[in-house]
Amino acid sequence: MEPRFDRVLDASGLRPPLLLAVSGGVDSMVMADLFLHAGDPAFRDFAVAHCNFRLRGADSDADEAFVSAWCEAAGIPFFVRSFDTASVAAETGESVEMAARRLRYDWFTGLCREQGFTAVAVAHQMDDQLETLFLNLLRGTGLRGLCGLRTVSPPEASAAGVPVFRPLLSFTREEVLSYAVGHGLSWREDRSNADVRFKRNRIRRELFPLLEQVNPSFRQTLLKDMERFREVQAVADDALQAFCAETSVPPLSGETLRFRNDRLRASAHLPYFLRRLLTPYGFSASAVHALVRTLLSDAPAGKTYFGDDCRLEVSAAHTVLLPDTGPQEAPVPVTVEGPGVYRCGNVAFEVLAEPVPAGPFIPEEGVTVADADRLPFPFVVRAWQEGDWMYPLGLRAASGGPGRKKISDLFTDLKYSASEKRRALVVGDGGSHVLALLGSRIDSAVRVRGTTVRTVRLRII
Repeated sequence: MEPRFDRVLDASGLRPPLLLAVSGGVDSMVMADLFLHAGDPAFRDFAVAHCNFRLRGADSDADEAFVSAWCEAAGIPFFVRSFDTASVAAETGESVEMAARRLRYDWFTGLCREQGFTAVAVAHQMDDQLETLFLNLLRGTGLRGLCGLRTVSPPEASAAGVPVFRPLLSFTREEVLSYAVGHGLSWREDRSNADVRFKRNRIRRELFPLLEQVNPSFRQTLLKDMERFREVQAVADDALQAFCAETSVPPLSGETLRFRNDRLRASAHLPYFLRRLLTPYGFSASAVHALVRTLLSDAPAGKTYFGDDCRLEVSAAHTVLLPDTGPQEAPVPVTVEGPGVYRCGNVAFEVLAEPVPAGPFIPEEGVTVADADRLPFPFVVRAWQEGDWMYPLGLRAASGGPGRKKISDLFTDLKYSASEKRRALVVGDGGSHVLALLGSRIDSAVRVRGTTVRTVRLRII
């Protein structure tokens, strides 16, 4: 088994020093012994981290003392941390298992960064892998939950924020136990491992023996299936990237994501892609389902959906993900002295002064263009206010003159989302009359005419 372990170390691509998470159980003690006697002396450069979760009274303290004594005898650096796990779980509402997982990986991350360890090694073995597969099936975690654990999880895919190494993943529990007995190792038994009230123990002690009767090689069969699941997951990940590249546009200042609704509706697999994208932000399956219905409806604008500390707002043209920051004060008005980049609140905009291009004038989408002589520098850009109004270009009154319209009514016509309304900026003209709604409409008084020589262009960035 030692040469096989050395091959796993060589293939990992990791370089010492590593931090080994050692509980004192048989799996972690075998892992520690294998590192201690690794064929490559470089991998003998490691330290041990032990978590005392204070969940089993004197047994927890005895586990800590056992691992500490092993490290002292072997000359291995030892780190220990004690957690009041039950109290933390009660405060956060997590299960004790989830709280313990978060606490240990947060600590491992800090240790690696403080001490210079390149990865955390944990003692998951093949049976742990298969037990997790069945737990995920019961929880309904989708395809990713059927792919299983990786031998090396990169930082972005690990709970620790650093690589997580599972060197025993290709070994069965029987092989690990055989090594421990054959090499005269000592370890601590966790009596809770025999309690079938816990799902994982019940799968291990009751389900696996039944599966062995049906198919004695069920472990190998399931591992092959998990490899196929990983291949399918890789295809799905590539498709998701292509979907994002096709449907997303650069978010505006203060936004997290922005999508074009027409491109979303054109996707043949919209529910799947949106679920993949939005679940990490805390959006429920029902919220994603409702969003799909909204996007495919004849009037999608005006809907808002909430995730964890964020919200998704749907306007006529775009679907936007934003942090849910709550009510904010109106930004301070900005005086535009000349061309350049300005910021009003959390919205940045660019101002250009350019000659009128040759040929017919075609306004660019999202850019407000005015006659520079009729909108001279300096002018003021501010947040819109209730009561603001303008003479939108193209709107005619019954008398034939320019039609007057409130900015709030323009928002309705343009199907602005709540976020777009909050972010809306206008060019002031003193009082409630405004000369432009940035990115959307211009007042007739400052429109580009046939006699216009230079223009002022305003573009939200």
